[in-house]
Amino acid sequence: MGIAPTYADFSVAPARLANADVTSDGAVFAGSHLAVTAGGGVTVGFEVADPADVEQVTLTVTALVSKSGRSPGYAPMDVLVQGEPVVEGLTVPGGGDLPQDNVFAVPGHLLKPGANTLEIRSSARARTMLWLYRVTLDPVWERGRSERARTAAAARDTVFAYRTESRPAHDPSAAWRPAPRLVFHVDRGEQSLPAQLGWRDTDGAETAVSFQSNMSDFHGCRRHADGTVHEYRGRLTGRWSSLQDADEVPPSALHRFRTEEGWGGRWHASGELRLLVDAGGTALERVTWRDQRGNSGVAVLHALEEEAVGEPVRGFTGYYQRHNEGPIGYRGTEIGLGRV
Repeated sequence: MGIAPTYADFSVAPARLANADVTSDGAVFAGSHLAVTAGGGVTVGFEVADPADVEQVTLTVTALVSKSGRSPGYAPMDVLVQGEPVVEGLTVPGGGDLPQDNVFAVPGHLLKPGANTLEIRSSARARTMLWLYRVTLDPVWERGRSERARTAAAARDTVFAYRTESRPAHDPSAAWRPAPRLVFHVDRGEQSLPAQLGWRDTDGAETAVSFQSNMSDFHGCRRHADGTVHEYRGRLTGRWSSLQDADEVPPSALHRFRTEEGWGGRWHASGELRLLVDAGGTALERVTWRDQRGNSGVAVLHALEEEAVGEPVRGFTGYYQRHNEGPIGYRGTEIGLGRV
């Protein structure tokens, strides 16, 4: 293999890295990105085993230029590999509203065996900031390989905790007030981060939220059991691969289901589904979700027939829909309490 999956993800601190080391000058972590000042830059070192196997590299730099008030900002970007310019004075498109994927072809002859360097610089004449979100490098015939590796690594930690606030809807003068901590875990074993989450409690309260792509924040709304509606937002305070590492979350809050998927006129065994949503309310009645790959699901929790020993058995009924496919049946039977 000429070059292993290579990425630098600046949406978290410390940055998530694969086949990369990073140094910077005039760049600071700013919550979901590196903010690079005028004349500053970031250098990514990466290893190449055999450049003869790499005819061309696809380099993707996800970035934006911060605004100047309501107007587009100014922070031209230079990109160099081994000190050779790939692009000079590039204005990142998009006006500063959303990060943009800037894709470049890097000739294979610029690579060398062993250590290589990628530099991303903001012009000394910049008047606003260059925000860097991530960098990936792939051999030209293996498109998206590093991005898939990055998202899979990011999805290993699937237990999230948020400090939350709410305020009455349609009242912009109302102050945000602290609300109970939200801890959630929705996992089908598909290594994809959630994009949206909704749930209904047994008392009738309902909540729906949408997450930043790096999971740092969410925004949404809540309808309480008495019918009042609030805006709802949260900031990430903890993230773990195991519920055992999460603070003050009882194992009984976790639902584990043996599942089946319905298609072709029959039910087929599927993987385990794990559900936990703890926001200080009553027990769960329904959970809905959509992940960052565009897959979505619904699980309505309910009682099943009692076992011979008289213990109630819980299950769920719902559907699942993979991106660009039709919906299929989805059902499960709880397999007992336990830790993630």
